[in-house]
Amino acid sequence: MKSSRFLLQPTASAGFLSQTFHASLPGERRRFILKVGPDQPVARRFSRHLRAFEREAAAYRLLRPLSGKFVPRCIASASTPDGSDGLLLLEEIFPSRTGDQIRGLSFSELSSVVQSIGAVHAKFWNSPQLRKSQALPLHHYNRAQEAGKTTPSFLRSCGTLLTKKEAKRVLFFPPRILRALREAKRRPVTLIHGDLRADNLLFAPSRVFIVDWQISARGLGAFDLARLIGGSSARPLTPGDQQRLVGIWHETLQRRGVPRYRRLDAWRDYRLGVALALSIPLTNGPTLLQLSDRGRKIARLMIHRFFQNAETILEI
Repeated sequence: MKSSRFLLQPTASAGFLSQTFHASLPGERRRFILKVGPDQPVARRFSRHLRAFEREAAAYRLLRPLSGKFVPRCIASASTPDGSDGLLLLEEIFPSRTGDQIRGLSFSELSSVVQSIGAVHAKFWNSPQLRKSQALPLHHYNRAQEAGKTTPSFLRSCGTLLTKKEAKRVLFFPPRILRALREAKRRPVTLIHGDLRADNLLFAPSRVFIVDWQISARGLGAFDLARLIGGSSARPLTPGDQQRLVGIWHETLQRRGVPRYRRLDAWRDYRLGVALALSIPLTNGPTLLQLSDRGRKIARLMIHRFFQNAETILEI
């Protein structure tokens, strides 16, 4: 692409760790999305801590063979040395609609997402190329190792959102999270999105595209499923419903060449993911409550969805 001046218009959606713009060139039929760093000091600190742009740029480089299929094509990317700022120029997926975290996803939509993320997981299953990427660390699953420390602050900040039963159950979460973290370290590793939820999905006529790879990392593939199903389902799903979705994911892995990974293994890893996903409300709930009206709504939904799913799958 020749050096030119883009015409920019802010997108309707606003992210926490970035700003996005519709970008167009005179005489160019293709549409683009320009993603740059956040302008709020709090968001910039978070972005620096996560090295968000460095990670997302690295993820899109790895994902190039899947671009235009399950992720947008990345035309150009750059990151500052500390990873907190940069830019991504992405080809816009059009026509498409963005998922809505508050509305949630139907079972049919979840099924489509599971196939898309399954293709990504299969591509990088125990991949030497992934292990060599210094910009993509092992996932810490929302500071799961600190679950015992974050629980008291979570109860202080979010206690009014909980039922008495939920408040009592929270005390049983840290040991279960830490046990899952130890077991996850012995499981197969792949490229995981880390924040797979409705707001980070684009639904095109024939497939689902996954965007916002700013906290992508190496880790347990089934964590992405637990994050998606537990946090974005529009209605509570039965164990049977969730086994069907895990089965679709497992079939996608097999079809795309992942060897010696049984459906029983997939379900066991999914249960580990459900336990690890409990760290999401414990860590993120207090912050979301302070951001905006939408943030507060998402915090309430997130807490109840993840807590309910842990009771359904893990009986805690």
